[in-house]
Amino acid sequence: MNKTNKIIINNDTLKEFINKCLKQKVLAIDTEFIRDNTYYPILCLVQIAGKDFAAAIDPLSGINMKPVWDLLSNEKILKIFHAGRQDIEIFLNLTGEIPKPIYDTQIAAMFCGFGEQVGYERLVERFLGLSINKENQFTNWLQRPLTKNQLDYAISDVTHLIKIFPSINKLIKEADRQKWVHKEIEQLNKKDIYNVNPEEAWKKIKIKYSKPETLNILKTLAKWRENECKRRNIPRNRLIRDETLVNISLFKPKKIDSLKKIRGLPKNFSQNDLNEIIKRINIAEKIDSEMWPQVFKFNKKSNVNKCSLDLLKLLLVYCSKESGLAEKLIADTVDLKSILDGKRDGLKVFEGWRYDIFGKFVDLLLEGKLGFTIENYEIKKINF
Repeated sequence: MNKTNKIIINNDTLKEFINKCLKQKVLAIDTEFIRDNTYYPILCLVQIAGKDFAAAIDPLSGINMKPVWDLLSNEKILKIFHAGRQDIEIFLNLTGEIPKPIYDTQIAAMFCGFGEQVGYERLVERFLGLSINKENQFTNWLQRPLTKNQLDYAISDVTHLIKIFPSINKLIKEADRQKWVHKEIEQLNKKDIYNVNPEEAWKKIKIKYSKPETLNILKTLAKWRENECKRRNIPRNRLIRDETLVNISLFKPKKIDSLKKIRGLPKNFSQNDLNEIIKRINIAEKIDSEMWPQVFKFNKKSNVNKCSLDLLKLLLVYCSKESGLAEKLIADTVDLKSILDGKRDGLKVFEGWRYDIFGKFVDLLLEGKLGFTIENYEIKKINF
């Protein structure tokens, strides 16, 4: 590996670097970005590593990034990310396209017995025997110039990743789980997972008082906020906080004087913002009640029997341990409750590899053909 880590800030150097990349079958990709004061992340660096070279490309230098975007869309080269969802979101926002083809080592690691959302540091230690110096992890990547230590830190993410990939891929092949991993990584190719639909923005807001009338107003206000934050390119809470939207939805002020009395209302709210909120409340109240949002499923007091749920959780723990797959990769609590509610269609646990690992045993348990015992202080399943 070339130890002279460099930052690319001119088009000639970039062209030379991209030509080297085009000769590779596999590239490791990472980014550094800042999202503190904006709705959309600001891309500060793109780090790329091939088998024996690496560099960081500086998009803030005024460099022409089109060769990079073309490289990311080159289907002959596999792009390796770790926990790449945010990186992919950035590229999608800037180019309108998702890099392809892609591979995510965090997803792959969940099929190798490393648990849920395994950190990059753990994989580096496991496969390379190295410890990562986190001294520069809170760098302000917008600052220029970047120090050598900052660049070394940023570029090490991809120089390690390009070495880790063959090892983790070998484990996947030995376990004959390539198709399973591919199926999960395919989810990252769906553009809709990266974009918040303003109509759905209200669902991310926690609210205890979930009457349909209140949710209807909250939905309308959250839609307004989402669109405004996109337009102004500011964080949601920079415009108005979640809890303040909830308070407004509960009290439904009809006049600006009443709105100003709501706890948490930003002091720097413009007159136009105040008028818009009153306007949105009026619009919401004219929506037919049949169109109001219903109470969130997770806000309902579940009628599911706790003992039955605990039994399914025990089975999930057992299947997770036996397969070496992370529990949440197989199923979550919502899935388990849906099973006990008698639902089956569309549940991922009854499809594909999840059925082989877990779903078929759920069927046996529900049919009374499977139970548990303890041997040598460990849980064992028994078939009747």
